[in-house]
Amino acid sequence: MDASTHPARRLGRGWRGFVAAALMVGAVAATAVSPGSVGADETIRHDAAGEIGEVSLVGDSTLAGVRWYADYGSLRSFDFVLNAESCRRTLVTSCISREGYRSATVVETIHSLGGELGEVLVVMSGYNDPADSIDDAITAVTEAARAYGVEHVVWLTLRSGADVDYSDPQEQSSTDTFRQYNERLIEAAAESDGFLQVADWAAYSTGAGDWFEYDGVHLSPSGVDAVTTYISGILQRVLAGEDVSPAAAPWTILVPGVEGDAVAETQAALIDAGIDVPGGADGVYGNDTMVAVAAYQREAGDLQVTGAVDEATARALGVYGETTEEPAPTTVPTTEPVAAAPATAAPTTVATESSGVDAGSSIPTAVVIVLGVLAALVGAVVARRRYVVKRRRERRWARTHPATSPLHSVADDRRATEREPSQIS
Repeated sequence: MDASTHPARRLGRGWRGFVAAALMVGAVAATAVSPGSVGADETIRHDAAGEIGEVSLVGDSTLAGVRWYADYGSLRSFDFVLNAESCRRTLVTSCISREGYRSATVVETIHSLGGELGEVLVVMSGYNDPADSIDDAITAVTEAARAYGVEHVVWLTLRSGADVDYSDPQEQSSTDTFRQYNERLIEAAAESDGFLQVADWAAYSTGAGDWFEYDGVHLSPSGVDAVTTYISGILQRVLAGEDVSPAAAPWTILVPGVEGDAVAETQAALIDAGIDVPGGADGVYGNDTMVAVAAYQREAGDLQVTGAVDEATARALGVYGETTEEPAPTTVPTTEPVAAAPATAAPTTVATESSGVDAGSSIPTAVVIVLGVLAALVGAVVARRRYVVKRRRERRWARTHPATSPLHSVADDRRATEREPSQIS
């Protein structure tokens, strides 16, 4: 069946569409899968007659969209096994999924696949991992893969931009955790002599809002097409002997509404640079921080005055990369509602005392005030959206897991019975 005509594509966006898609796949996948349907808690196997290479893909629900929509795209060029499950964690016990059971962890899945892993193992996981498990998770995955003769592990970076509004169902992770994960992956890859490589999916997908559901991490139908194409290209490069890891973890643009360690570090750097930040380094990117960032950008002279911390500003502040490097031009994604001065506007200098602006200032105080008001409005909208999303998540969780302990699922007993693996034609 042509992926573009698959019924799952017509179910709309959102998790209800995903769950309905997962149920419908079982009814219609007989033309694409044999002998059984592609259901939850199953490994998908595809034989491409050795056209390119033997690979494996293990992931959480961010990769499971490939299974839910039964759309494997250019991955069909490879001999592959794919196992992707909702609410999966990498090392510590997984949470109970929206499909009603607790999946094996990434490490447990690697051991269950064993000799089927092939030359390259692709990992798309981490969104449900507690921050204190990151280092152990990376180590456990790489050691398990080595034990089964895998030549390279390729781990996709986690999305953590301002358009991401996802946290673990038990609220053990957040965008700040995702940034930490990316940093640790880059560091581990640099120490692995090419065994662990990092594919920068986060940077590749920046600004592509139509690839994702409302939470910014789970795939829409077009996102499934994008990720299978992206992974296929990465696999070909790795199999050809190339190291695809970026030199440093990607910088995520900081804008009003963002919170976390990266914001606190930026605020501290602003204070060290002599810029007043009311409230100090509290880790919350509010109106005062935006005004402080804009003031720093004006004083620097060679930065775009946007009030957002792009890569160039982060480098100038010394919170990202080497401060001696030439700042790379960075633009604010159009998907993020940031109040910013036009990049092409010529600097404005006002020298009159009545203006209340120093002779060397490039933007009048009135403009900064207007930007501040706009930023406050944006912050209010973001806060309201997060509240609504959180309430929806809580209601979904309550419907899917009534009276269920976070440490045991009634479906755990069902998982004890092994089922026949699926084969895709």
